[in-house]
Amino acid sequence: MADLIIPVPQPVETKPDRVRWGIVSTVKGSTAQIARFIAYHLDLGADRMHVHLDVPDAAVADRLAHPNVRFIQCDDAYWANRPKRARETHQMRQVFNASRVYRMCKLDWLAHIDVDEFLLPPTSLRDVLANADPNAPFVEIPPCEMMDSAGDPHHFKRACHGTKKRAIYPTYGEYVPGGFISTQSHKLFARTGLKDIRQGIHALRLKNQIVRGGTQIDGLELGHAHAPDFETFQRHLAYRLEKGSYHDRKGRMNPLGHLILALMDDPDPDALRAFHNEMCGASPERLDLLAAHGMLVTRELNLDAKVAHYFGTLEK
Repeated sequence: MADLIIPVPQPVETKPDRVRWGIVSTVKGSTAQIARFIAYHLDLGADRMHVHLDVPDAAVADRLAHPNVRFIQCDDAYWANRPKRARETHQMRQVFNASRVYRMCKLDWLAHIDVDEFLLPPTSLRDVLANADPNAPFVEIPPCEMMDSAGDPHHFKRACHGTKKRAIYPTYGEYVPGGFISTQSHKLFARTGLKDIRQGIHALRLKNQIVRGGTQIDGLELGHAHAPDFETFQRHLAYRLEKGSYHDRKGRMNPLGHLILALMDDPDPDALRAFHNEMCGASPERLDLLAAHGMLVTRELNLDAKVAHYFGTLEK
């Protein structure tokens, strides 16, 4: 089926001080992780955050209450009378929740991102979105992957290919697409008000056709804390191999997942750690190499300070 280009209703909002943007997300995580995600984006100026708690928890919603945040408890009552298929997998729940919010929200723009992702704009997001191509139905947000470095500044790496990739990752780069141990797929900032749109994880769809005609904005990236340290990498491996980013899909082998399985079976107990060190380690030499190839993004996120500002000291 052919890709689809749809017209954007005109006029669109082009005055930065009047642009309203928000986020929709379906989250699983600790109170601290959810707090960092919310506080960071409130500090960027989010007018509304629709946070779906995939594991219902009224205490989280009470503790992190804020006028710009809407918590949705995804409990049995929420899913009652919804299509059964919409609840079957985490991915389908994400798409259902994002599409529901998209169709009812009154913002100008809505980003569908995860709890371990951070928008990294080059300047004010209102300025960025106000100056986007007025005929583009969405803005693509390319990912950059958070590296293993404690505290601010946080370092992220961009995807790379060919000789660059082999130079930066000499042992495993050949087997890791783009040099990312997470997805290379872009997320989207979607213009709202497009009729019958389904807001997916990496695309907008209209009647099962992928909507095209989006644009990119220089310097707007999405920092992804997929495996920012070895402990996080290990903790999520079982899920990601069974249901997440490392599992085989629709009869297609996932090469990265199979590489990780082989490393887990390696007689060397440090094989998996060596893989993570090469792909995510932030040694001075690795940072210099990434910078030399234009692959390094460095930002101060100030997550703890932002959480303290919006929510005070979180209980242990």
